Amino acid sequence: MGMLDHWHPVHPSRDLKAGAAVGVQIAGRLICLYRTASGQAAAVDDVCPHRRLKLSYGKVVGDRIECKYHGWKFDPCGNGESASTPKMTTCTEAFDTREEHGYVWLKTKASNPVFPEINKDNFYSLGTFRHECPAPLELTLDNFNEIEHSGTVHDTFGYDLDRMHEVRVRFESTDESVRVINVGPTKRLFRPFAWLLGIHDGDLFHDDWTTRFSPVYSVFDHWWTSPDGGRESRIRWRLYIFFYPIDELRTAVVSFVYGKSKYPGPTGGLRLAKPLFRMEVDREIQQDINMLRHMGSLETDIEGLKLSRFDKVLGLTRERIDRIYRGITPAAQPQANGRYPLIA
Repeated sequence: MGMLDHWHPVHPSRDLKAGAAVGVQIAGRLICLYRTASGQAAAVDDVCPHRRLKLSYGKVVGDRIECKYHGWKFDPCGNGESASTPKMTTCTEAFDTREEHGYVWLKTKASNPVFPEINKDNFYSLGTFRHECPAPLELTLDNFNEIEHSGTVHDTFGYDLDRMHEVRVRFESTDESVRVINVGPTKRLFRPFAWLLGIHDGDLFHDDWTTRFSPVYSVFDHWWTSPDGGRESRIRWRLYIFFYPIDELRTAVVSFVYGKSKYPGPTGGLRLAKPLFRMEVDREIQQDINMLRHMGSLETDIEGLKLSRFDKVLGLTRERIDRIYRGITPAAQPQANGRYPLIA
């Protein structure tokens, strides 16, 4: 399997309006999204095979997208025809689409991957976010999937720098996944926010996440407990964060954020607190992105780096990105410097 063979969340469903087309990019590939007359999402290659204009610059006519340059039309299966030369037909690549969790997802028609399972425990949805990171896929994943930087970068989720040495970290891996479990003294939080979450001085912060690679996404569980584990915070967070390369130097990060509350009521008060929690999650992600803007090098090779006890995951994720997500066989590994042709 190559990168486009996996399901990717590429565009919010609410923003794909009837009668309009939008262009998205995955791994350097331009793809045109539009809605048919019946409201179904469709996706075809965004480069018209006639004269290479972007089809997303055109207009939707019934179930087809019409190129603005010369009026060639393409249906959801990629079948095309010319208005000026009716006997001339052509075709372009079409993609499978699926709408779940408020997003349009797509993949190649030839592949048959399992669709990612999201929110099987029915946590309350706090919303979705899409961010663009100015870094390659590996470096973006490195940033989100380690907790050591929380001592200097983050305000809520993580540990203070002066107690980072007390954090216990454990790794578990399979051929298909990587899991990291961190437990240690929580950061000192803003008092009203700590009170709202039910966090006391001396509590432990639990950061437990698992990354899978078809597509590349991580499921984060965040919660707090008393040192003896007998009391848990009133709010537990769960984030499903999907990563895919836009091109060699940019990565899309799509986050599905959920919460579970011990407060009374059907949503445990999360509906009322939703704007606050959304703002906090977005702020934490923006802090990660800001770090990536200041990288001194965008090389993805880890050879020669001085790595800490938190960094064991870097090599594990690179191997699985290459093998599972990019579909690079072991025979191709001698060139493994993290930089491969994006379209695979």
